[in-house]
Amino acid sequence: MRSIPEPYSVPPTRATPWRFLWWLIRMQWTTVLQGTVCDVVWLLGLALTPWAIGRAIDEGLVAGDPGAFLRWLGVVVWLQLQHSLVQGLRDRAGSVNFERTSSRVNQVIVRASTRSTVAADRDLPAGALVTMASSDSWAISFVPLNVGSLVSAVVSFLTVSALLLRDSVLLGLLVIVGVPAFALLQFALVRSLHARQSVVRQESQAMNAVAADSVKGMRVLRGIGGESRFLARFRTHSAELGEAAKRAAWPLAAAEGVNVLIAGVLVAALTWIGAVLVAQGDLKVGELVSFYGYAGFMMLPVTLLNQVMRVAVAAVIGARKIGELLEVEPLWSDGPADAVPEPVSGAVRSVPGSVPALVDERTGATVRNGELLAVVVSDAGHARELVDRLGRLEMTDRPSTPTLLHGASTRALPIGVVRETVVVADPVPFLFSGTLREVLDPRGTHDDEEIRRAVAAVDAIDIVDAAAGGLDVLVGERGIEFSGGQRQRLGAARALLTDPEILVLHDPTSSVDAPTEERMADGIRAHRRGRTTVVVSASPPILTVADRVVLVVGGSVVAEGVHGDLLAEEGYRAAVLRARTDADMHAQADAEER
Repeated sequence: MRSIPEPYSVPPTRATPWRFLWWLIRMQWTTVLQGTVCDVVWLLGLALTPWAIGRAIDEGLVAGDPGAFLRWLGVVVWLQLQHSLVQGLRDRAGSVNFERTSSRVNQVIVRASTRSTVAADRDLPAGALVTMASSDSWAISFVPLNVGSLVSAVVSFLTVSALLLRDSVLLGLLVIVGVPAFALLQFALVRSLHARQSVVRQESQAMNAVAADSVKGMRVLRGIGGESRFLARFRTHSAELGEAAKRAAWPLAAAEGVNVLIAGVLVAALTWIGAVLVAQGDLKVGELVSFYGYAGFMMLPVTLLNQVMRVAVAAVIGARKIGELLEVEPLWSDGPADAVPEPVSGAVRSVPGSVPALVDERTGATVRNGELLAVVVSDAGHARELVDRLGRLEMTDRPSTPTLLHGASTRALPIGVVRETVVVADPVPFLFSGTLREVLDPRGTHDDEEIRRAVAAVDAIDIVDAAAGGLDVLVGERGIEFSGGQRQRLGAARALLTDPEILVLHDPTSSVDAPTEERMADGIRAHRRGRTTVVVSASPPILTVADRVVLVVGGSVVAEGVHGDLLAEEGYRAAVLRARTDADMHAQADAEER
Protein backbone atom coordinates (compact mmCIF):
# COMPACT_ATOMS: atom_id res chain seq x y z
CA MET A 1 0.00 0.00 0.00
CA ARG A 2 1.36 3.40 -1.01
CA SER A 3 0.94 6.44 1.20
CA ILE A 4 0.46 8.75 -1.78
CA PRO A 5 -3.21 9.38 -2.69
CA GLU A 6 -4.54 8.55 -6.12
CA PRO A 7 -4.92 11.36 -8.67
CA TYR A 8 -7.23 14.09 -7.53
CA SER A 9 -10.90 13.74 -8.41
CA VAL A 10 -13.62 16.32 -8.05
CA PRO A 11 -15.87 15.70 -5.02
CA PRO A 12 -19.65 15.96 -5.35
CA THR A 13 -20.93 19.51 -4.97
CA ARG A 14 -24.25 20.44 -3.39
CA ALA A 15 -24.21 17.07 -1.61
CA THR A 16 -25.05 15.99 1.90
CA PRO A 17 -22.20 15.43 4.36
CA TRP A 18 -22.79 11.67 4.16
CA ARG A 19 -22.40 11.72 0.39
CA PHE A 20 -19.13 13.60 0.71
CA LEU A 21 -17.83 11.05 3.24
CA TRP A 22 -18.94 8.20 0.98
CA TRP A 23 -17.01 9.82 -1.88
CA LEU A 24 -13.86 9.86 0.25
CA ILE A 25 -14.25 6.16 1.03
CA ARG A 26 -14.83 5.28 -2.64
CA MET A 27 -11.74 7.24 -3.68
CA GLN A 28 -9.55 4.86 -1.68
CA TRP A 29 -11.69 1.75 -1.57
CA THR A 30 -8.71 -0.59 -2.03
CA THR A 31 -6.91 0.50 1.13
CA VAL A 32 -10.20 0.76 3.02
CA LEU A 33 -10.97 -2.83 2.00
CA GLN A 34 -7.50 -3.97 3.10
CA GLY A 35 -7.93 -2.25 6.46
CA THR A 36 -11.40 -3.72 6.91
CA VAL A 37 -10.16 -7.27 6.24
CA CYS A 38 -7.35 -6.77 8.77
CA ASP A 39 -9.83 -5.41 11.33
CA VAL A 40 -12.19 -8.37 10.88
CA VAL A 41 -9.41 -10.98 11.14
CA TRP A 42 -7.90 -9.15 14.12
CA LEU A 43 -11.16 -9.01 16.07
CA LEU A 44 -12.28 -12.54 15.16
CA GLY A 45 -9.03 -13.82 16.63
CA LEU A 46 -10.10 -12.41 19.97
CA ALA A 47 -13.74 -13.48 19.56
CA LEU A 48 -12.90 -17.13 18.90
CA THR A 49 -10.30 -17.48 21.65
CA PRO A 50 -12.89 -18.07 24.47
CA TRP A 51 -14.60 -20.67 22.28
CA ALA A 52 -11.28 -22.52 21.74
CA ILE A 53 -10.47 -22.39 25.46
CA GLY A 54 -13.88 -23.85 26.29
CA ARG A 55 -13.29 -26.73 23.84
CA ALA A 56 -9.87 -27.39 25.41
CA ILE A 57 -11.47 -27.66 28.85
CA ASP A 58 -14.45 -29.81 27.89
CA GLU A 59 -12.81 -32.09 25.31
CA GLY A 60 -9.36 -32.17 26.93
CA LEU A 61 -9.26 -31.63 30.68
CA VAL A 62 -12.78 -32.78 31.63
CA ALA A 63 -12.73 -35.70 29.18
CA GLY A 64 -9.16 -36.64 30.16
CA ASP A 65 -7.92 -36.56 26.56
CA PRO A 66 -4.40 -35.06 26.40
CA GLY A 67 -4.37 -35.16 22.60
CA ALA A 68 -7.58 -33.12 22.32
CA PHE A 69 -6.28 -30.72 24.95
CA LEU A 70 -3.05 -30.12 23.00
CA ARG A 71 -4.93 -29.71 19.73
CA TRP A 72 -7.22 -27.04 21.15
CA LEU A 73 -4.30 -25.43 22.95
CA GLY A 74 -2.59 -25.16 19.57
CA VAL A 75 -5.72 -23.49 18.18
CA VAL A 76 -5.62 -20.95 21.02
CA VAL A 77 -1.93 -20.22 20.36
CA TRP A 78 -2.57 -19.90 16.62
CA LEU A 79 -5.46 -17.47 17.18
CA GLN A 80 -3.27 -15.29 19.38
CA LEU A 81 -0.34 -15.42 16.96
CA GLN A 82 -2.41 -14.36 13.97
CA HIS A 83 -4.00 -11.68 16.14
CA SER A 84 -0.56 -10.26 16.95
CA LEU A 85 0.65 -10.49 13.34
CA VAL A 86 -2.48 -8.87 11.91
CA GLN A 87 -2.23 -6.11 14.53
CA GLY A 88 0.76 -4.61 12.69
CA LEU A 89 -0.95 -4.81 9.29
CA ARG A 90 -4.10 -3.31 10.80
CA ASP A 91 -2.20 -0.36 12.27
CA ARG A 92 -0.37 0.23 8.97
CA ALA A 93 -3.60 0.15 6.98
CA GLY A 94 -5.19 2.59 9.43
CA SER A 95 -2.24 4.99 9.13
CA VAL A 96 -2.32 4.84 5.33
CA ASN A 97 -6.06 5.48 5.23
CA PHE A 98 -5.73 8.37 7.67
CA GLU A 99 -2.90 10.07 5.75
CA ARG A 100 -4.54 9.58 2.38
CA THR A 101 -7.82 11.00 3.58
CA SER A 102 -6.09 13.95 5.22
CA SER A 103 -4.19 14.67 2.01
CA ARG A 104 -7.30 14.35 -0.14
CA VAL A 105 -9.45 16.55 2.10
CA ASN A 106 -6.76 19.24 2.08
CA GLN A 107 -6.60 18.97 -1.71
CA VAL A 108 -10.34 19.55 -1.83
CA ILE A 109 -10.07 22.58 0.47
CA VAL A 110 -7.15 24.11 -1.43
CA ARG A 111 -8.65 23.57 -4.87
CA ALA A 112 -12.11 24.73 -3.84
CA SER A 113 -10.71 27.88 -2.24
CA THR A 114 -8.52 28.47 -5.31
CA ARG A 115 -11.53 28.06 -7.58
CA SER A 116 -13.73 30.40 -5.57
CA THR A 117 -10.86 32.81 -4.63
CA VAL A 118 -12.14 35.91 -2.84
CA ALA A 119 -15.72 34.67 -3.03
CA ALA A 120 -14.86 32.27 -0.19
CA ASP A 121 -13.80 35.19 2.00
CA ARG A 122 -17.01 36.98 1.07
CA ASP A 123 -19.42 34.09 1.71
CA LEU A 124 -17.74 32.21 4.57
CA PRO A 125 -17.05 33.42 8.12
CA ALA A 126 -13.60 34.65 9.05
CA GLY A 127 -11.26 31.81 10.00
CA ALA A 128 -13.42 29.19 8.25
CA LEU A 129 -10.70 27.98 5.88
CA VAL A 130 -8.14 27.67 8.67
CA THR A 131 -10.57 25.61 10.74
CA MET A 132 -11.38 23.38 7.75
CA ALA A 133 -7.72 22.71 7.04
CA SER A 134 -6.98 21.89 10.68
CA SER A 135 -9.77 20.47 12.84
CA ASP A 136 -12.25 19.48 10.10
CA SER A 137 -9.62 17.73 7.98
CA TRP A 138 -8.33 15.92 11.06
CA ALA A 139 -11.80 14.76 12.12
CA ILE A 140 -12.78 13.53 8.64
CA SER A 141 -9.50 11.63 8.23
CA PHE A 142 -10.65 9.08 10.82
CA VAL A 143 -13.68 8.03 8.74
CA PRO A 144 -12.10 5.50 6.31
CA LEU A 145 -10.16 3.67 9.02
CA ASN A 146 -13.32 3.45 11.16
CA VAL A 147 -15.13 1.63 8.36
CA GLY A 148 -13.13 -1.44 9.36
CA SER A 149 -13.95 -0.84 13.01
CA LEU A 150 -17.68 -0.79 12.25
CA VAL A 151 -17.63 -3.88 10.02
CA SER A 152 -15.42 -5.89 12.38
CA ALA A 153 -17.61 -4.97 15.38
CA VAL A 154 -20.75 -6.18 13.57
CA VAL A 155 -19.09 -9.38 12.27
CA SER A 156 -17.63 -10.31 15.65
CA PHE A 157 -20.93 -9.56 17.39
CA LEU A 158 -22.81 -11.85 14.98
CA THR A 159 -20.14 -14.57 15.34
CA VAL A 160 -20.26 -14.55 19.14
CA SER A 161 -24.06 -14.47 19.07
CA ALA A 162 -24.13 -17.56 16.85
CA LEU A 163 -21.76 -19.41 19.20
CA LEU A 164 -23.86 -18.47 22.21
CA LEU A 165 -27.10 -19.54 20.54
CA ARG A 166 -25.57 -22.90 19.65
CA ASP A 167 -24.64 -23.64 23.27
CA SER A 168 -27.51 -21.83 25.05
CA VAL A 169 -30.51 -20.15 23.48
CA LEU A 170 -31.16 -18.21 26.69
CA LEU A 171 -27.65 -16.76 26.90
CA GLY A 172 -27.55 -16.16 23.17
CA LEU A 173 -30.78 -14.15 23.29
CA LEU A 174 -29.46 -12.23 26.30
CA VAL A 175 -26.47 -11.04 24.27
CA ILE A 176 -28.36 -10.49 21.01
CA VAL A 177 -31.03 -8.38 22.73
CA GLY A 178 -28.99 -6.83 25.53
CA VAL A 179 -26.01 -5.46 23.57
CA PRO A 180 -28.10 -3.58 20.96
CA ALA A 181 -30.37 -2.28 23.71
CA PHE A 182 -27.42 -0.86 25.61
CA ALA A 183 -25.95 0.48 22.37
CA LEU A 184 -29.14 2.48 21.81
CA LEU A 185 -28.33 4.36 24.99
CA GLN A 186 -25.17 5.59 23.31
CA PHE A 187 -26.99 6.70 20.18
CA ALA A 188 -29.37 8.66 22.38
CA LEU A 189 -26.36 10.85 23.19
CA VAL A 190 -25.60 11.58 19.52
CA ARG A 191 -27.93 14.60 19.26
CA SER A 192 -26.46 16.22 22.37
CA LEU A 193 -22.90 15.43 21.22
CA HIS A 194 -23.54 16.81 17.73
CA ALA A 195 -24.95 20.08 19.06
CA ARG A 196 -22.14 20.61 21.55
CA GLN A 197 -19.39 19.75 19.10
CA SER A 198 -20.92 22.19 16.61
CA VAL A 199 -20.49 24.88 19.25
CA VAL A 200 -16.89 23.77 19.80
CA ARG A 201 -16.21 24.17 16.09
CA GLN A 202 -17.75 27.63 16.00
CA GLU A 203 -15.62 28.75 18.93
CA SER A 204 -12.52 27.25 17.28
CA GLN A 205 -13.32 29.13 14.08
CA ALA A 206 -13.71 32.40 15.99
CA MET A 207 -10.38 31.87 17.74
CA ASN A 208 -8.65 31.09 14.43
CA ALA A 209 -10.12 34.25 12.92
CA VAL A 210 -8.62 36.39 15.68
CA ALA A 211 -5.25 34.65 15.25
CA ALA A 212 -5.29 35.16 11.47
CA ASP A 213 -6.23 38.84 11.82
CA SER A 214 -3.44 39.34 14.35
CA VAL A 215 -0.80 37.78 12.12
CA LYS A 216 -2.02 39.68 9.06
CA GLY A 217 -1.87 43.02 10.84
CA MET A 218 1.22 42.39 12.98
CA ARG A 219 3.10 45.40 11.64
CA VAL A 220 0.19 47.75 12.26
CA LEU A 221 -0.42 46.26 15.72
CA ARG A 222 3.19 46.85 16.71
CA GLY A 223 3.06 50.36 15.34
CA ILE A 224 0.03 51.39 17.40
CA GLY A 225 0.76 49.21 20.42
CA GLY A 226 -2.28 47.00 19.91
CA GLU A 227 -0.66 43.65 20.69
CA SER A 228 -2.11 43.49 24.20
CA ARG A 229 -5.64 44.15 22.94
CA PHE A 230 -5.50 41.36 20.37
CA LEU A 231 -3.85 39.06 22.91
CA ALA A 232 -6.74 39.72 25.28
CA ARG A 233 -9.25 38.94 22.49
CA PHE A 234 -7.42 35.72 21.69
CA ARG A 235 -7.40 34.70 25.35
CA THR A 236 -11.13 35.39 25.59
CA HIS A 237 -11.93 33.24 22.57
CA SER A 238 -9.54 30.55 23.78
CA ALA A 239 -11.31 30.45 27.15
CA GLU A 240 -14.70 30.24 25.44
CA LEU A 241 -13.40 27.36 23.32
CA GLY A 242 -12.21 25.60 26.46
CA GLU A 243 -15.62 25.96 28.10
CA ALA A 244 -17.37 24.66 24.99
CA ALA A 245 -15.00 21.68 24.89
CA LYS A 246 -15.78 20.92 28.53
CA ARG A 247 -19.52 20.95 27.79
CA ALA A 248 -18.96 18.64 24.83
CA ALA A 249 -17.02 16.26 27.07
CA TRP A 250 -20.14 15.39 29.09
CA PRO A 251 -21.82 13.23 26.42
CA LEU A 252 -18.45 11.60 25.69
CA ALA A 253 -17.99 10.79 29.35
CA ALA A 254 -21.54 9.46 29.51
CA ALA A 255 -20.85 7.22 26.51
CA GLU A 256 -17.74 5.83 28.22
CA GLY A 257 -19.83 5.20 31.34
CA VAL A 258 -22.37 3.30 29.25
CA ASN A 259 -19.52 1.13 27.94
CA VAL A 260 -18.49 0.18 31.46
CA LEU A 261 -22.13 -0.43 32.41
CA ILE A 262 -22.67 -2.72 29.42
CA ALA A 263 -19.54 -4.73 30.18
CA GLY A 264 -20.38 -5.08 33.88
CA VAL A 265 -24.00 -6.10 33.29
CA LEU A 266 -23.04 -8.66 30.63
CA VAL A 267 -20.31 -10.24 32.75
CA ALA A 268 -22.53 -10.45 35.82
CA ALA A 269 -25.60 -11.73 33.95
CA LEU A 270 -23.80 -14.27 31.78
CA THR A 271 -21.71 -15.60 34.70
CA TRP A 272 -24.66 -15.92 37.06
CA ILE A 273 -27.02 -17.52 34.52
CA GLY A 274 -24.21 -19.75 33.26
CA ALA A 275 -23.39 -20.94 36.78
CA VAL A 276 -27.06 -21.80 37.35
CA LEU A 277 -27.18 -23.77 34.10
CA VAL A 278 -23.98 -25.67 35.03
CA ALA A 279 -25.48 -26.54 38.42
CA GLN A 280 -28.59 -27.85 36.65
CA GLY A 281 -26.47 -29.87 34.23
CA ASP A 282 -27.64 -27.90 31.20
CA LEU A 283 -24.21 -26.36 30.54
CA LYS A 284 -20.67 -27.70 30.58
CA VAL A 285 -17.83 -26.16 32.57
CA GLY A 286 -15.87 -25.29 29.45
CA GLU A 287 -18.92 -23.60 27.95
CA LEU A 288 -19.27 -21.53 31.13
CA VAL A 289 -15.65 -20.42 30.82
CA SER A 290 -16.31 -19.53 27.17
CA PHE A 291 -19.38 -17.52 28.13
CA TYR A 292 -17.36 -15.59 30.68
CA GLY A 293 -14.77 -14.83 27.99
CA TYR A 294 -17.53 -13.79 25.58
CA ALA A 295 -18.90 -11.39 28.15
CA GLY A 296 -15.52 -9.68 28.53
CA PHE A 297 -14.95 -9.67 24.78
CA MET A 298 -18.32 -8.01 24.00
CA MET A 299 -16.98 -4.79 25.49
CA LEU A 300 -14.70 -4.44 22.45
CA PRO A 301 -17.43 -4.26 19.78
CA VAL A 302 -19.42 -1.88 21.95
CA THR A 303 -16.34 0.32 22.43
CA LEU A 304 -15.72 0.31 18.69
CA LEU A 305 -19.33 1.30 18.03
CA ASN A 306 -18.94 4.15 20.51
CA GLN A 307 -15.77 5.22 18.70
CA VAL A 308 -17.50 5.10 15.31
CA MET A 309 -20.32 7.22 16.68
CA ARG A 310 -17.95 9.93 17.95
CA VAL A 311 -15.97 9.95 14.71
CA ALA A 312 -19.14 10.14 12.61
CA VAL A 313 -20.50 13.11 14.56
CA ALA A 314 -17.29 15.13 14.21
CA ALA A 315 -16.85 14.13 10.56
CA VAL A 316 -20.41 15.10 9.60
CA ILE A 317 -19.91 18.55 11.15
CA GLY A 318 -16.64 19.02 9.24
CA ALA A 319 -18.05 17.63 5.98
CA ARG A 320 -21.00 20.01 6.19
CA LYS A 321 -18.63 22.99 6.47
CA ILE A 322 -16.49 21.78 3.57
CA GLY A 323 -19.70 21.32 1.59
CA GLU A 324 -20.45 25.00 2.16
CA LEU A 325 -17.06 25.83 0.64
CA LEU A 326 -17.74 23.60 -2.37
CA GLU A 327 -21.03 25.42 -2.96
CA VAL A 328 -19.40 28.87 -3.07
CA GLU A 329 -19.79 30.18 -6.59
CA PRO A 330 -16.60 31.78 -7.96
CA LEU A 331 -16.76 35.43 -8.90
CA TRP A 332 -15.21 34.59 -12.24
CA SER A 333 -17.11 31.66 -13.72
CA ASP A 334 -15.63 29.90 -16.71
CA GLY A 335 -16.84 30.57 -20.23
CA PRO A 336 -17.29 28.23 -23.20
CA ALA A 337 -14.27 26.00 -23.70
CA ASP A 338 -14.25 26.55 -27.46
CA ALA A 339 -14.22 30.36 -27.31
CA VAL A 340 -10.46 30.89 -27.52
CA PRO A 341 -9.13 34.07 -29.17
CA GLU A 342 -6.45 33.93 -31.81
CA PRO A 343 -3.07 34.85 -30.28
CA VAL A 344 -1.30 37.90 -31.64
CA SER A 345 2.45 37.77 -32.17
CA GLY A 346 4.24 40.04 -29.74
CA ALA A 347 6.56 41.31 -32.46
CA VAL A 348 3.70 42.54 -34.65
CA ARG A 349 2.57 46.15 -34.22
CA SER A 350 -1.04 47.13 -34.84
CA VAL A 351 -2.08 48.00 -38.36
CA PRO A 352 -5.09 50.03 -39.52
CA GLY A 353 -8.22 47.93 -39.37
CA SER A 354 -6.77 45.18 -37.14
CA VAL A 355 -8.75 43.95 -34.14
CA PRO A 356 -7.57 45.75 -30.96
CA ALA A 357 -5.95 43.70 -28.24
CA LEU A 358 -8.28 45.06 -25.56
CA VAL A 359 -11.31 47.31 -25.55
CA ASP A 360 -12.93 48.63 -22.39
CA GLU A 361 -16.40 49.52 -23.64
CA ARG A 362 -17.34 51.30 -20.42
CA THR A 363 -14.72 54.03 -20.85
CA GLY A 364 -14.11 53.61 -24.55
CA ALA A 365 -10.38 52.94 -24.03
CA THR A 366 -8.79 50.85 -26.78
CA VAL A 367 -5.49 49.02 -26.52
CA ARG A 368 -3.77 48.35 -29.83
CA ASN A 369 -1.65 45.29 -30.48
CA GLY A 370 2.02 45.74 -29.63
CA GLU A 371 1.79 49.25 -28.17
CA LEU A 372 2.75 50.66 -24.79
CA LEU A 373 -0.40 52.48 -23.70
CA ALA A 374 -0.47 54.78 -20.68
CA VAL A 375 -3.88 55.41 -19.15
CA VAL A 376 -4.40 58.39 -16.86
CA VAL A 377 -7.54 58.11 -14.74
CA SER A 378 -8.56 61.18 -12.76
CA ASP A 379 -10.05 59.11 -9.92
CA ALA A 380 -8.00 56.37 -8.22
CA GLY A 381 -11.10 54.28 -7.55
CA HIS A 382 -12.04 54.36 -11.21
CA ALA A 383 -8.45 53.40 -12.07
CA ARG A 384 -8.76 50.27 -9.91
CA GLU A 385 -12.07 49.40 -11.58
CA LEU A 386 -10.53 49.83 -15.04
CA VAL A 387 -7.63 47.51 -14.19
CA ASP A 388 -10.04 44.91 -12.81
CA ARG A 389 -12.17 45.05 -15.94
CA LEU A 390 -9.20 44.65 -18.27
CA GLY A 391 -8.03 41.57 -16.36
CA ARG A 392 -11.53 40.24 -15.59
CA LEU A 393 -10.99 40.70 -11.87
CA GLU A 394 -14.24 42.47 -11.00
CA MET A 395 -15.99 41.49 -7.78
CA THR A 396 -19.14 40.70 -9.74
CA ASP A 397 -19.83 38.34 -12.62
CA ARG A 398 -22.45 40.64 -14.17
CA PRO A 399 -20.75 43.80 -15.42
CA SER A 400 -22.90 46.36 -17.16
CA THR A 401 -20.57 46.59 -20.18
CA PRO A 402 -18.20 43.94 -21.52
CA THR A 403 -14.46 44.07 -22.06
CA LEU A 404 -13.28 42.73 -25.40
CA LEU A 405 -10.15 40.62 -25.77
CA HIS A 406 -9.23 40.37 -29.48
CA GLY A 407 -12.86 41.12 -30.28
CA ALA A 408 -14.38 38.53 -27.93
CA SER A 409 -16.01 39.38 -24.62
CA THR A 410 -13.86 38.22 -21.72
CA ARG A 411 -17.08 36.87 -20.17
CA ALA A 412 -17.43 34.45 -23.09
CA LEU A 413 -13.87 33.13 -22.72
CA PRO A 414 -12.58 30.44 -20.37
CA ILE A 415 -11.12 32.14 -17.31
CA GLY A 416 -7.87 30.22 -17.82
CA VAL A 417 -7.44 31.75 -21.28
CA VAL A 418 -8.01 35.25 -19.92
CA ARG A 419 -5.54 34.70 -17.06
CA GLU A 420 -2.93 33.31 -19.47
CA THR A 421 -3.37 36.13 -21.98
CA VAL A 422 -3.78 39.13 -19.66
CA VAL A 423 -1.62 39.52 -16.56
CA VAL A 424 -2.38 42.29 -14.07
CA ALA A 425 0.27 43.57 -11.63
CA ASP A 426 -0.90 45.50 -8.57
CA PRO A 427 0.94 48.56 -7.23
CA VAL A 428 1.54 46.80 -3.89
CA PRO A 429 2.39 43.20 -4.84
CA PHE A 430 2.06 40.21 -2.54
CA LEU A 431 5.41 38.45 -2.25
CA PHE A 432 5.31 34.83 -1.10
CA SER A 433 7.97 33.21 1.04
CA GLY A 434 10.82 31.24 -0.55
CA THR A 435 14.07 32.06 -2.27
CA LEU A 436 14.25 35.32 -4.19
CA ARG A 437 14.50 33.28 -7.39
CA GLU A 438 11.23 31.50 -6.54
CA VAL A 439 9.58 34.82 -5.66
CA LEU A 440 10.49 36.32 -9.02
CA ASP A 441 9.97 33.19 -11.12
CA PRO A 442 7.43 30.93 -9.32
CA ARG A 443 7.11 28.56 -12.28
CA GLY A 444 10.88 28.17 -12.69
CA THR A 445 10.81 28.80 -16.45
CA HIS A 446 13.68 31.32 -16.62
CA ASP A 447 17.42 31.06 -16.05
CA ASP A 448 19.36 33.45 -13.82
CA GLU A 449 20.40 35.67 -16.73
CA GLU A 450 16.78 36.22 -17.80
CA ILE A 451 15.75 36.90 -14.21
CA ARG A 452 18.51 39.46 -13.74
CA ARG A 453 17.55 41.12 -17.04
CA ALA A 454 13.97 41.59 -15.84
CA VAL A 455 15.19 42.79 -12.45
CA ALA A 456 17.48 45.31 -14.13
CA ALA A 457 14.57 46.55 -16.27
CA VAL A 458 12.80 47.78 -13.11
CA ASP A 459 16.03 49.09 -11.56
CA ALA A 460 16.03 46.41 -8.84
CA ILE A 461 19.41 44.86 -9.53
CA ASP A 462 20.75 46.57 -6.41
CA ILE A 463 18.34 44.49 -4.30
CA VAL A 464 19.72 41.24 -5.70
CA ASP A 465 23.34 42.35 -5.40
CA ALA A 466 22.86 43.51 -1.80
CA ALA A 467 21.29 40.20 -0.73
CA ALA A 468 23.70 37.84 1.02
CA GLY A 469 22.81 34.90 -1.18
CA GLY A 470 21.79 36.78 -4.29
CA LEU A 471 18.86 35.03 -5.92
CA ASP A 472 19.17 32.22 -3.36
CA VAL A 473 18.45 34.45 -0.37
CA LEU A 474 15.34 33.45 1.58
CA VAL A 475 12.44 35.91 1.48
CA GLY A 476 9.87 36.07 4.27
CA GLU A 477 6.12 36.08 3.82
CA ARG A 478 4.95 39.29 2.08
CA GLY A 479 8.60 40.26 1.57
CA ILE A 480 8.75 41.60 5.10
CA GLU A 481 12.49 42.38 4.88
CA PHE A 482 12.03 44.74 1.94
CA SER A 483 10.82 48.34 1.91
CA GLY A 484 7.68 49.38 0.06
CA GLY A 485 9.64 50.59 -2.94
CA GLN A 486 11.72 47.42 -3.08
CA ARG A 487 8.64 45.21 -2.93
CA GLN A 488 7.05 47.22 -5.71
CA ARG A 489 10.09 46.83 -7.98
CA LEU A 490 10.34 43.11 -7.29
CA GLY A 491 6.64 42.74 -8.05
CA ALA A 492 7.10 44.56 -11.35
CA ALA A 493 10.03 42.28 -12.22
CA ARG A 494 7.89 39.23 -11.45
CA ALA A 495 5.19 40.59 -13.77
CA LEU A 496 7.72 41.07 -16.58
CA LEU A 497 8.97 37.51 -16.16
CA THR A 498 5.47 36.11 -16.74
CA ASP A 499 5.96 37.38 -20.31
CA PRO A 500 2.24 37.53 -21.11
CA GLU A 501 0.74 38.57 -24.41
CA ILE A 502 -0.87 41.54 -22.65
CA LEU A 503 0.59 43.03 -19.46
CA VAL A 504 -1.39 45.51 -17.34
CA LEU A 505 0.67 47.43 -14.77
CA HIS A 506 -1.17 49.48 -12.19
CA ASP A 507 0.96 52.35 -10.81
CA PRO A 508 4.23 50.37 -10.93
CA THR A 509 6.31 53.39 -9.80
CA SER A 510 4.13 54.92 -7.08
CA SER A 511 6.48 53.95 -4.20
CA VAL A 512 9.87 54.88 -5.68
CA ASP A 513 11.81 58.15 -5.98
CA ALA A 514 11.99 60.25 -9.16
CA PRO A 515 15.35 58.97 -10.53
CA THR A 516 14.29 55.35 -9.99
CA GLU A 517 10.96 56.12 -11.60
CA GLU A 518 12.69 57.34 -14.77
CA ARG A 519 14.93 54.28 -14.96
CA MET A 520 11.96 51.97 -14.42
CA ALA A 521 9.99 53.67 -17.19
CA ASP A 522 12.86 53.27 -19.67
CA GLY A 523 13.48 49.68 -18.55
CA ILE A 524 9.84 48.61 -18.86
CA ARG A 525 9.66 50.26 -22.27
CA ALA A 526 12.76 48.40 -23.49
CA HIS A 527 11.82 45.06 -21.95
CA ARG A 528 8.28 45.08 -23.36
CA ARG A 529 9.12 46.55 -26.76
CA GLY A 530 6.74 45.17 -29.36
CA ARG A 531 4.52 43.53 -26.70
CA THR A 532 1.12 44.87 -25.75
CA THR A 533 1.49 46.72 -22.45
CA VAL A 534 -0.96 48.89 -20.53
CA VAL A 535 0.28 51.11 -17.70
CA VAL A 536 -2.46 52.75 -15.63
CA SER A 537 -0.47 55.59 -14.11
CA ALA A 538 -0.04 59.35 -14.01
CA SER A 539 3.75 59.08 -13.76
CA PRO A 540 5.39 61.65 -16.11
CA PRO A 541 8.29 59.29 -17.00
CA ILE A 542 5.80 56.56 -17.92
CA LEU A 543 3.69 58.98 -19.93
CA THR A 544 6.80 60.22 -21.76
CA VAL A 545 7.91 56.78 -23.00
CA ALA A 546 4.40 55.58 -23.87
CA ASP A 547 3.39 55.21 -27.51
CA ARG A 548 0.04 56.70 -26.67
CA VAL A 549 -1.68 58.25 -23.66
CA VAL A 550 -5.40 58.00 -22.90
CA LEU A 551 -7.05 60.36 -20.38
CA VAL A 552 -10.14 59.07 -18.58
CA VAL A 553 -12.26 61.58 -16.67
CA GLY A 554 -15.65 60.80 -15.17
CA GLY A 555 -15.53 57.24 -16.45
CA SER A 556 -14.98 58.10 -20.13
CA VAL A 557 -12.06 58.80 -22.46
CA VAL A 558 -11.83 62.56 -22.99
CA ALA A 559 -8.45 62.82 -24.70
CA GLU A 560 -5.77 60.66 -26.26
CA GLY A 561 -2.48 61.18 -28.06
CA VAL A 562 1.20 61.58 -27.35
CA HIS A 563 2.14 62.95 -23.94
CA GLY A 564 4.16 65.83 -25.39
CA ASP A 565 1.23 67.01 -27.50
CA LEU A 566 -1.33 66.62 -24.74
CA LEU A 567 0.70 68.79 -22.36
CA ALA A 568 -0.38 71.81 -24.37
CA GLU A 569 -3.90 71.33 -22.98
CA GLU A 570 -4.41 72.79 -19.51
CA GLY A 571 -7.15 70.28 -18.69
CA TYR A 572 -4.76 67.42 -19.36
CA ARG A 573 -2.05 68.91 -17.14
CA ALA A 574 -4.52 69.46 -14.30
CA ALA A 575 -5.97 65.97 -14.64
CA VAL A 576 -2.50 64.40 -14.57
CA LEU A 577 -1.62 66.36 -11.43
CA ARG A 578 -4.84 65.32 -9.67
CA ALA A 579 -4.46 61.69 -10.71
CA ARG A 580 -0.84 61.68 -9.59
CA THR A 581 -1.72 63.05 -6.15
CA ASP A 582 -4.68 60.70 -5.73
CA ALA A 583 -2.63 57.67 -6.80
CA ASP A 584 0.19 58.52 -4.36
CA MET A 585 -2.31 58.78 -1.49
CA HIS A 586 -3.88 55.42 -2.34
CA ALA A 587 -0.49 53.78 -2.74
CA GLN A 588 0.59 55.02 0.70
CA ALA A 589 -2.66 53.78 2.27
CA ASP A 590 -2.30 50.36 0.62
CA ALA A 591 1.31 50.06 1.76
CA GLU A 592 0.39 50.92 5.36
CA GLU A 593 -2.48 48.41 5.30
CA ARG A 594 -0.22 45.59 4.06
